[in-house]
Amino acid sequence: MTGIYAMQWAREISKILGGCFTIAFFPYSRQKGEASNRLTTREGCKYRVQLPHEAFSIDSENFFLFTDAKGDPKMCYRILIRYMGFPQDGFKLHKIDWL
Repeated sequence: MTGIYAMQWAREISKILGGCFTIAFFPYSRQKGEASNRLTTREGCKYRVQLPHEAFSIDSENFFLFTDAKGDPKMCYRILIRYMGFPQDGFKLHKIDWL
């Protein structure tokens, strides 16, 4: 699945009542300036827009913004997303291709 297609699916599914997705990505530490080598998986996620207090030092298009199952705002670098799962196929994780 292409990254662009996965982002569109995440946005559209999040608009549906009860719609959510699963995401697996490598977390990035801005303090260390490097990505983790451990994949993080979050279930029950919904796409979100940028919050008023969030300011990015780089183009916000590089980030994917979402809330987790608890409703906490999260974000990750898009390029570090490796898998996404959607409800239409039982949240089976699909590899995300960025190139």
